[in-house]
Amino acid sequence: MAIFRFVAWLFVALAIALLGADAISSLESGTPTVRMTSDILGVLGVSDALALAASAPDGVSDALTTLLTVPLWAIFGLIGIVLTLVFRPID
Repeated sequence: MAIFRFVAWLFVALAIALLGADAISSLESGTPTVRMTSDILGVLGVSDALALAASAPDGVSDALTTLLTVPLWAIFGLIGIVLTLVFRPID
């Protein structure tokens, strides 16, 4: 169970780091900057993620498009918080 708690907190830390990167970019540019999941995947080399999502079946396409247009810090933060609640120490 300890490894799952570690992974959960790792997701939370990664979400905070991504949120901090958006905050620093916003301060540098003077306008609010929010990087979407598709933007970050583009930096990592998956450049046509939205086109791939559009070519999927209808229900899957809508779900993938939604996930790709949400900030990545929100996805990692939600996963991390849920995992910390599921794998919390029981007294």
